[in-house]
Amino acid sequence: MRFALFALLPFIGLAAELKPQLLIPDKVLFADDFSQARELKAVAAKSPQVGAWNPNQGTRWTVADGVLKGEASTAEYQASHDTHKGVHPRIVLTKTPADYVLKFSLRLIDGKPFAAGQRKSVAPFIEIGHHIARVTWGANGAMLLADGDSLQLDVAEDFKLEPGKWYVVMVERRADEVFVQFQDGPSFYGKHLTYKSELHAVMLGGLEAGHMEVDDVTVWSIKEGDQPTWPATIKARPATKQVRLKEAKAKK
Repeated sequence: MRFALFALLPFIGLAAELKPQLLIPDKVLFADDFSQARELKAVAAKSPQVGAWNPNQGTRWTVADGVLKGEASTAEYQASHDTHKGVHPRIVLTKTPADYVLKFSLRLIDGKPFAAGQRKSVAPFIEIGHHIARVTWGANGAMLLADGDSLQLDVAEDFKLEPGKWYVVMVERRADEVFVQFQDGPSFYGKHLTYKSELHAVMLGGLEAGHMEVDDVTVWSIKEGDQPTWPATIKARPATKQVRLKEAKAKK
């Protein structure tokens, strides 16, 4: 858990706290404030030893200074792999049920700036189920994707993740719906048949050759029904148009 700055900066404005807009949280299923230092080791996804956090593609993760710290894989690891080299920090939160509310803080420290249109430029992302639902960046700005990352459901054209700045994020996932909010930033909503999947673990990814940090993670189960204000919330959202970015891959 990061040390609060409010005692040092008494005149700083307090940001509005994120609250679920679609789903009704129930019980806390998992929480981690990273107050206990430790190193995280990757294990096979189906291994009974898999913990709450599973580093991906050989990337390196430790808990220190009250946060979860990640960086790219080693040069040796990258040289020994033709694909999935771990050129940017990636980690999977495995403690997610099929439907849930998730809140966490995220900060990119550094890395190669993402350049839309450059084939090998790596964008940061928040992935809800592997290639199921993904908030990422591209030529259209920040996007919520579906259908194997081939279909844009929602977009915030001018939104960027600034290195060095903490972002509080909330993810609400149920069946074929996903709602993602950034505190004092945009929100993304999508409803798509491909979201209804058994794959629901959350993966976070940073910038190529960079470092990133995660903090204050909480996962809740959900109650039946919607937030009472959801009909008004969804009605007030700007109309969005689905954009096909590429052809969806054929299912095996």
